[in-house]
Amino acid sequence: MTIRPIKTWSYPGALLDALVETRAVVSDLEFPIPLGDAEDTDRMRSHMVEQLDHHLIPRVREEASPAIVVVAGSTGAGKSTVVNALLGEQLTASGVLRPTTKVPHVFHHPLDAEVLSTIAQEAAVIATEAVPRGLAIIDSPDLDSVRGENREIAERLLEAADLWIFVTTAARYGDAVPWDALRRGAERGASIAMVLNRVTVDVAAQVRRELVERLTTEDLETLPLFVIPEDTEGGVQLPQDVVGGLGRWLDGVAAASASTIVERTMHGATESLKEWLETLAERMDDQAVAAKEVRAEVRRCAAQAEHAGGDEWYRDIGTGTLQGRWRAARAEGGPLHKLRHSAWGRRRSAREVRDAFMSEVRADLLEAVEASLAAAAARASDAMVTALTHGDDSPGAWLAAQRDPREARVVRERRAADATRTWLTKVSEHAMGLPGAQRGAEMIGEEGISVALACAALGIDEARSVLGVLVNPTLGDAVHLAQAELTGARRYCINREALDLMKPTDVPSLLPDASSKIRLRRAELRGLM
Repeated sequence: MTIRPIKTWSYPGALLDALVETRAVVSDLEFPIPLGDAEDTDRMRSHMVEQLDHHLIPRVREEASPAIVVVAGSTGAGKSTVVNALLGEQLTASGVLRPTTKVPHVFHHPLDAEVLSTIAQEAAVIATEAVPRGLAIIDSPDLDSVRGENREIAERLLEAADLWIFVTTAARYGDAVPWDALRRGAERGASIAMVLNRVTVDVAAQVRRELVERLTTEDLETLPLFVIPEDTEGGVQLPQDVVGGLGRWLDGVAAASASTIVERTMHGATESLKEWLETLAERMDDQAVAAKEVRAEVRRCAAQAEHAGGDEWYRDIGTGTLQGRWRAARAEGGPLHKLRHSAWGRRRSAREVRDAFMSEVRADLLEAVEASLAAAAARASDAMVTALTHGDDSPGAWLAAQRDPREARVVRERRAADATRTWLTKVSEHAMGLPGAQRGAEMIGEEGISVALACAALGIDEARSVLGVLVNPTLGDAVHLAQAELTGARRYCINREALDLMKPTDVPSLLPDASSKIRLRRAELRGLM
């Protein structure tokens, strides 16, 4: 391999700024709603960040970094043997132990040590004058390694490569994994050569013919193909004419201008980046649409929950204890039995008994209404989640997972308690506006009047009859107002539950125009490349 001048190719600062900004935008993207393409989207985004971090941005930022030549292939293909043959030295291990190459080895000219790209940070770096300036040759782990870590490293190296030397054998050239990698490399514009290694004389012609046909089928017929015969000497003793042919190809492609190679790779990679950005923008649009549908479904379920039970839904409130108390109080000897006898009723002892009774009724009333409002909110929440759940990966399951059940229950019960007390305050205002309310308050107190009206609104006849004795016997309007206020309290609890459930969708990434920042990055790159 001949010595050639170091490359001087560079890109304008505007492209570097655009790529850095694109990286920041892509890394901050959120796709919170689990749609059917969630896994693919996450993989694409991670892939883009990898490309930007380890290839595109370093390539633009480090103008003098060597062109990356990756020797890649399947397990046992003889990649290390080919590297040793190209360099003319036994610099990397080769043998029958699999995998032979467990970490990537980067070979570079000693004068390029200061300008190596970030790809060298995760590799064993070896300086040798056998490598021309401006090139970095990497012996990569197996693409189909049994170790997942090795496969990931090999994939990252191929994404960062400017030139590939793809090594396969007569027994492995039909494997699916290498062909997938070849297609991706060709799509992003990398220069590729295929080496058919360890070919015996008896099958050489047939294998070469079949491989050429496969390359044609894959639209890769322009790839140069080098055939290396079977050898047992570790690579150094490979026939010089074969090794020389591969070396001359590498020099012929690279020596013309390293900048041309890198620019071609950069152009292909940036074109792929534009396509990925558009795909991400479309996925963000899908997220925004899904969020809108989630909110619409939650509101529909909330509205349905508001009308559950009809106009007399309040009759489902558990009032058994309250009714028992009122019946006992109205019975002979009870604290509310002699309300018509004003002289007796104004006795201090009788008033104290009635006050104690009303306090107990108020406590039971609050407990019953709070429980009803909390249960209505919980049922509404369950209905919302159920309506949105179509399997584990669904908006309903996702929404439910965003809330701690215990915390949600505490918040729900606290809200129901607040709504109940607010309701009782409003009922008190209506009660004290009744004709004769002040006179009735002399017997059972203002709190007693409001509690009695509240109980009458729940359908407790004894409470209504007490009000009829103490206040205006015509209570229809006041009772209806109290019932309407209670319906409003239930509506408030249900709607707040809906808002809590929808809260995870109230993020910038789910806004209708969230994808615009991705398309802006794509447009900027299109203008620069």
